[in-house]
Amino acid sequence: MQPDTSQYPLLEDVAEVFRGESAVAKRDVRLPAELDAETRPLSASMELEFLAEVGALVYPDRVLVGMRDVRWFLRASEPSSSAARLVGRARREGDGEVSVFLSVEPVSTGTNTGGSSEEATEEPIPVCRAILHFEQNYGPAPWPQQQRMLAPKSENLQNGRQLYASVGGQGDRVPESLQVVSWARLCELGRIQGGLIHPRAMAKVLPASRIQVAPAALEGALHLVKWLWYSFSGEGSREMAISEATWFRMPRRDERLMCDARLSGASSGLASFDAHLLGQDGIPVLELRGIAMASLPSEDLAPTLPRLSWQSFVKSLSPR
Repeated sequence: MQPDTSQYPLLEDVAEVFRGESAVAKRDVRLPAELDAETRPLSASMELEFLAEVGALVYPDRVLVGMRDVRWFLRASEPSSSAARLVGRARREGDGEVSVFLSVEPVSTGTNTGGSSEEATEEPIPVCRAILHFEQNYGPAPWPQQQRMLAPKSENLQNGRQLYASVGGQGDRVPESLQVVSWARLCELGRIQGGLIHPRAMAKVLPASRIQVAPAALEGALHLVKWLWYSFSGEGSREMAISEATWFRMPRRDERLMCDARLSGASSGLASFDAHLLGQDGIPVLELRGIAMASLPSEDLAPTLPRLSWQSFVKSLSPR
């Protein structure tokens, strides 16, 4: 029996479901018209929402409580055909654990007598993969962290080279990027906080009772991370991986979340961040660890800043 696809707003075609074992689902590579009239490609957070909905087909009676080993692939090419589908394939790895692989697969319109579409012969283009963890209920959230998050910054604002020189006398030999990161972490400069609000436009297509990963909150955290990395590198960035993501509950409708993102390390155009999203009570709603970002060098003298306006959430999609 085919599942009720209204439970999964982004799944247009559920091709296969073996409950507790595997699933395959597809959709057009663009956003639903209700979210974006210009039908732009899916953002990273919406790709994860699609991925999670495919995984939820395997465990429809459970909630998504975490992800690990999330990885986005560099797309060396785009489908040559005008039509393409985003295809998700889910497979059970253990009790409550599902691995999901997302790819873009071209579709060609055949000219056979039936006039139906047939799959193109081009190879699928990998998009991202992740291992999802489903449980009957969300786990307990950590104790409120607001006091720790809002601790005063150090007044000893020495620069990175001086920091290394004072520690080991090797300041002149330490790469500048590592000096800046260590200095920023010491002084809590490698950190950004912001309030995130779920955009009303998304509620029309992704009602709170149907979403899996809270894409607006996730996208907000990723954009704050991009803003923070831009402040140090002067370059735009793209998502490469997330080591671990943990959900303690879904954001409530019209709830304003506080996001706290921190720079963990950087070298050779790559950077790692951690981010926490807190509810109005100061208790974590979502934790993201090991957000790996790669710089996107720009030929412009002034690269475009990441956008943080939630009224234009679907207009500020992640570069790929």
